Amino acid sequence: MRLVDPAEVRTYLEQDRAWSVYALGDLTRGRFPLCECHGADEPARAAIVLYRGFSPPVLFAIGDAVTAGELLEGIASEPAWYLHVKPEMLPEIAKRRRIVETRRMWRMVLDAEKLPKLSSEGLERLGAEHADELHDLYEQARAAGEAPGFFLPEMLAGGVFFGARCGGKLVAVAGTHMVVPEEGVAAIGNVYTRPDHRGRGLATRLTGAVAAELVCRRIPLIALNVCPSNLPALRAYQKLGFLEYCEFAEGLAVRSGSASP
Repeated sequence: MRLVDPAEVRTYLEQDRAWSVYALGDLTRGRFPLCECHGADEPARAAIVLYRGFSPPVLFAIGDAVTAGELLEGIASEPAWYLHVKPEMLPEIAKRRRIVETRRMWRMVLDAEKLPKLSSEGLERLGAEHADELHDLYEQARAAGEAPGFFLPEMLAGGVFFGARCGGKLVAVAGTHMVVPEEGVAAIGNVYTRPDHRGRGLATRLTGAVAAELVCRRIPLIALNVCPSNLPALRAYQKLGFLEYCEFAEGLAVRSGSASP
Protein backbone atom coordinates (compact mmCIF):
# COMPACT_ATOMS: atom_id res chain seq x y z
CA MET A 1 0.00 0.00 0.00
CA ARG A 2 1.08 3.58 -0.63
CA LEU A 3 2.32 5.41 2.47
CA VAL A 4 1.69 9.16 2.47
CA ASP A 5 2.17 10.09 6.13
CA PRO A 6 5.77 10.52 7.40
CA ALA A 7 4.71 9.21 10.82
CA GLU A 8 3.42 6.04 9.20
CA VAL A 9 6.63 5.58 7.21
CA ARG A 10 8.65 6.12 10.37
CA THR A 11 6.93 3.09 11.95
CA TYR A 12 8.52 0.90 9.29
CA LEU A 13 11.94 2.53 9.41
CA GLU A 14 12.33 2.63 13.20
CA GLN A 15 12.69 -1.14 13.24
CA ASP A 16 16.27 -0.72 12.04
CA ARG A 17 17.36 2.89 12.47
CA ALA A 18 21.01 2.34 11.55
CA TRP A 19 20.07 0.77 8.24
CA SER A 20 17.31 3.35 7.64
CA VAL A 21 19.36 6.44 8.51
CA TYR A 22 19.06 8.07 5.07
CA ALA A 23 15.38 7.20 4.70
CA LEU A 24 14.68 8.64 8.15
CA GLY A 25 16.38 11.84 7.04
CA ASP A 26 14.06 11.96 4.04
CA LEU A 27 11.03 12.30 6.32
CA THR A 28 11.65 16.03 6.76
CA ARG A 29 9.20 18.55 5.35
CA GLY A 30 11.61 19.54 2.58
CA ARG A 31 12.47 16.01 1.44
CA PHE A 32 9.35 13.94 2.02
CA PRO A 33 7.46 15.40 -0.98
CA LEU A 34 10.25 13.92 -3.13
CA CYS A 35 9.62 10.44 -1.73
CA GLU A 36 7.32 7.67 -2.88
CA CYS A 37 6.82 5.10 -0.14
CA HIS A 38 5.11 1.73 -0.12
CA GLY A 39 4.69 -0.66 2.79
CA ALA A 40 3.35 -4.11 3.55
CA ASP A 41 0.15 -4.39 5.59
CA GLU A 42 2.28 -5.24 8.63
CA PRO A 43 5.13 -2.76 9.28
CA ALA A 44 7.44 -5.55 10.45
CA ARG A 45 7.38 -7.16 7.01
CA ALA A 46 8.76 -4.65 4.48
CA ALA A 47 8.77 -1.15 3.01
CA ILE A 48 10.41 0.66 0.12
CA VAL A 49 11.26 4.34 -0.32
CA LEU A 50 12.04 5.94 -3.68
CA TYR A 51 13.73 9.33 -3.20
CA ARG A 52 13.54 11.54 -6.28
CA GLY A 53 15.93 14.22 -5.06
CA PHE A 54 18.58 12.74 -7.38
CA SER A 55 18.51 11.37 -10.90
CA PRO A 56 18.14 8.46 -11.16
CA PRO A 57 16.08 8.29 -7.97
CA VAL A 58 17.46 6.31 -5.03
CA LEU A 59 15.67 3.09 -4.08
CA PHE A 60 15.80 1.96 -0.44
CA ALA A 61 14.23 -1.21 0.93
CA ILE A 62 13.82 -2.62 4.42
CA GLY A 63 12.42 -5.93 5.64
CA ASP A 64 11.65 -9.20 3.89
CA ALA A 65 13.17 -9.18 0.40
CA VAL A 66 10.36 -11.09 -1.31
CA THR A 67 7.70 -8.80 0.15
CA ALA A 68 9.74 -5.69 -0.72
CA GLY A 69 10.11 -7.04 -4.24
CA GLU A 70 6.33 -7.22 -4.57
CA LEU A 71 6.10 -3.60 -3.45
CA LEU A 72 8.34 -2.59 -6.37
CA GLU A 73 5.43 -3.18 -8.73
CA GLY A 74 3.96 0.09 -7.50
CA ILE A 75 6.85 2.17 -8.92
CA ALA A 76 7.31 0.40 -12.26
CA SER A 77 7.14 3.66 -14.26
CA GLU A 78 10.64 4.76 -13.25
CA PRO A 79 13.17 4.07 -16.09
CA ALA A 80 16.08 3.60 -13.68
CA TRP A 81 16.78 3.25 -9.97
CA TYR A 82 19.97 3.89 -8.05
CA LEU A 83 20.03 1.00 -5.60
CA HIS A 84 20.61 1.30 -1.86
CA VAL A 85 19.59 -2.16 -0.72
CA LYS A 86 20.71 -5.23 1.23
CA PRO A 87 22.36 -7.99 -0.88
CA GLU A 88 19.36 -10.31 -0.49
CA MET A 89 17.21 -7.73 -2.28
CA LEU A 90 19.20 -7.94 -5.52
CA PRO A 91 17.57 -11.17 -6.84
CA GLU A 92 14.13 -9.62 -6.34
CA ILE A 93 15.16 -6.50 -8.24
CA ALA A 94 16.70 -8.66 -10.99
CA LYS A 95 13.29 -10.28 -11.56
CA ARG A 96 11.89 -6.87 -12.47
CA ARG A 97 14.82 -4.81 -13.75
CA ARG A 98 18.16 -5.24 -15.44
CA ILE A 99 20.93 -4.64 -12.92
CA VAL A 100 23.79 -3.03 -14.80
CA GLU A 101 26.20 -2.45 -11.93
CA THR A 102 26.58 -3.09 -8.21
CA ARG A 103 29.15 -2.22 -5.60
CA ARG A 104 29.60 -3.81 -2.21
CA MET A 105 29.41 -1.28 0.62
CA TRP A 106 29.41 -1.16 4.40
CA ARG A 107 27.27 0.97 6.67
CA MET A 108 29.29 2.15 9.66
CA VAL A 109 27.91 3.74 12.83
CA LEU A 110 29.79 5.93 15.28
CA ASP A 111 30.41 4.83 18.85
CA ALA A 112 30.72 8.35 20.26
CA GLU A 113 32.64 7.14 23.31
CA LYS A 114 35.43 5.93 21.02
CA LEU A 115 35.76 9.20 19.10
CA PRO A 116 39.27 10.53 19.84
CA LYS A 117 40.07 14.19 20.36
CA LEU A 118 42.05 15.25 17.31
CA SER A 119 43.73 18.56 16.60
CA SER A 120 41.62 20.98 14.58
CA GLU A 121 44.56 23.25 13.83
CA GLY A 122 44.50 24.36 10.22
CA LEU A 123 40.95 23.15 9.63
CA GLU A 124 38.26 25.57 8.49
CA ARG A 125 34.51 25.41 8.96
CA LEU A 126 32.81 25.70 5.56
CA GLY A 127 29.41 27.16 4.76
CA ALA A 128 27.18 28.10 1.87
CA GLU A 129 29.60 30.86 0.87
CA HIS A 130 32.16 28.16 -0.04
CA ALA A 131 29.91 26.34 -2.52
CA ASP A 132 31.91 27.44 -5.57
CA GLU A 133 35.18 26.29 -4.02
CA LEU A 134 33.75 22.87 -3.20
CA HIS A 135 32.35 22.61 -6.69
CA ASP A 136 35.80 23.26 -8.13
CA LEU A 137 37.44 20.71 -5.82
CA TYR A 138 34.86 18.04 -6.61
CA GLU A 139 35.21 18.74 -10.34
CA GLN A 140 38.91 17.92 -10.00
CA ALA A 141 37.86 14.70 -8.30
CA ARG A 142 35.32 13.96 -11.02
CA ALA A 143 38.01 14.07 -13.68
CA ALA A 144 39.72 11.20 -11.86
CA GLY A 145 36.49 9.32 -11.21
CA GLU A 146 36.66 10.06 -7.48
CA ALA A 147 34.00 12.71 -6.93
CA PRO A 148 31.42 12.17 -4.17
CA GLY A 149 28.27 10.95 -5.87
CA PHE A 150 25.60 12.75 -3.86
CA PHE A 151 26.69 16.32 -3.21
CA LEU A 152 24.30 19.23 -3.59
CA PRO A 153 25.32 22.84 -2.76
CA GLU A 154 22.32 23.20 -0.43
CA MET A 155 23.86 20.57 1.84
CA LEU A 156 26.28 23.25 3.03
CA ALA A 157 23.58 25.43 4.55
CA GLY A 158 22.11 22.80 6.85
CA GLY A 159 25.09 20.50 7.18
CA VAL A 160 28.52 20.34 8.80
CA PHE A 161 31.56 20.75 6.54
CA PHE A 162 35.23 21.24 7.33
CA GLY A 163 38.06 21.88 4.87
CA ALA A 164 41.83 22.21 4.74
CA ARG A 165 43.78 24.62 2.54
CA CYS A 166 47.21 24.83 1.00
CA GLY A 167 48.29 28.06 -0.61
CA GLY A 168 44.78 29.41 -0.08
CA LYS A 169 43.17 26.60 -2.09
CA LEU A 170 40.90 23.92 -0.67
CA VAL A 171 42.72 20.59 -0.91
CA ALA A 172 40.60 18.40 1.35
CA VAL A 173 37.07 18.37 2.71
CA ALA A 174 34.71 16.26 4.78
CA GLY A 175 31.05 16.96 5.36
CA THR A 176 27.59 15.55 5.66
CA HIS A 177 24.89 14.31 3.36
CA MET A 178 22.29 15.34 5.90
CA VAL A 179 21.84 16.46 9.49
CA VAL A 180 18.30 15.94 10.78
CA PRO A 181 18.05 16.68 14.53
CA GLU A 182 14.29 16.07 14.62
CA GLU A 183 14.90 12.46 13.55
CA GLY A 184 18.10 12.13 15.57
CA VAL A 185 20.20 11.16 12.54
CA ALA A 186 23.14 12.43 10.52
CA ALA A 187 25.13 10.93 7.66
CA ILE A 188 28.75 11.86 7.03
CA GLY A 189 29.99 11.97 3.44
CA ASN A 190 31.37 14.16 0.65
CA VAL A 191 34.88 13.30 1.87
CA TYR A 192 37.69 14.02 -0.57
CA THR A 193 41.41 14.79 -0.43
CA ARG A 194 43.37 15.90 -3.46
CA PRO A 195 45.89 13.17 -4.46
CA ASP A 196 48.93 15.37 -3.85
CA HIS A 197 47.87 15.90 -0.22
CA ARG A 198 47.04 12.33 0.75
CA GLY A 199 48.90 10.34 3.37
CA ARG A 200 48.94 13.25 5.84
CA GLY A 201 45.88 12.33 7.89
CA LEU A 202 43.75 15.17 6.54
CA ALA A 203 40.70 13.00 5.81
CA THR A 204 40.85 11.50 9.30
CA ARG A 205 41.11 14.88 11.01
CA LEU A 206 38.39 16.46 8.86
CA THR A 207 35.98 13.57 9.31
CA GLY A 208 36.78 13.61 13.03
CA ALA A 209 35.94 17.32 13.18
CA VAL A 210 32.60 16.70 11.49
CA ALA A 211 31.81 13.80 13.82
CA ALA A 212 32.79 15.83 16.90
CA GLU A 213 30.47 18.67 15.87
CA LEU A 214 27.59 16.23 15.37
CA VAL A 215 28.25 14.69 18.79
CA CYS A 216 28.22 18.18 20.30
CA ARG A 217 24.82 18.67 18.70
CA ARG A 218 23.64 15.53 20.49
CA ILE A 219 22.80 13.63 17.32
CA PRO A 220 22.38 10.06 18.62
CA LEU A 221 22.84 8.20 15.31
CA ILE A 222 25.80 9.21 13.15
CA ALA A 223 26.53 6.96 10.18
CA LEU A 224 28.54 6.79 6.99
CA ASN A 225 29.08 4.48 4.03
CA VAL A 226 32.39 3.07 2.86
CA CYS A 227 33.56 0.65 0.21
CA PRO A 228 35.37 -2.14 2.13
CA SER A 229 38.07 -2.29 -0.54
CA ASN A 230 39.01 1.32 0.27
CA LEU A 231 41.32 0.30 3.09
CA PRO A 232 42.74 3.77 3.90
CA ALA A 233 39.22 5.16 4.38
CA LEU A 234 38.07 2.11 6.30
CA ARG A 235 41.01 2.31 8.70
CA ALA A 236 40.53 6.04 9.16
CA TYR A 237 36.87 5.57 10.10
CA GLN A 238 37.69 2.72 12.46
CA LYS A 239 40.29 4.94 14.13
CA LEU A 240 37.55 7.51 14.72
CA GLY A 241 35.27 5.00 16.42
CA PHE A 242 33.03 3.95 13.55
CA LEU A 243 31.92 0.32 13.71
CA GLU A 244 30.77 -1.90 10.84
CA TYR A 245 27.01 -2.32 11.06
CA CYS A 246 25.89 -4.09 7.89
CA GLU A 247 26.76 -4.84 4.31
CA PHE A 248 24.66 -3.43 1.50
CA ALA A 249 24.77 -2.88 -2.24
CA GLU A 250 24.83 0.29 -4.29
CA GLY A 251 24.23 0.07 -8.01
CA LEU A 252 22.02 0.80 -10.96
CA ALA A 253 18.96 -1.04 -12.23
CA VAL A 254 17.19 -0.09 -15.44
CA ARG A 255 13.97 -1.12 -17.09
CA SER A 256 14.50 -3.97 -19.54
CA GLY A 257 15.33 -2.61 -22.96
CA SER A 258 16.51 0.74 -21.53
CA ALA A 259 20.01 2.08 -21.97
CA SER A 260 22.01 2.93 -18.87
CA PRO A 261 21.49 6.62 -17.90
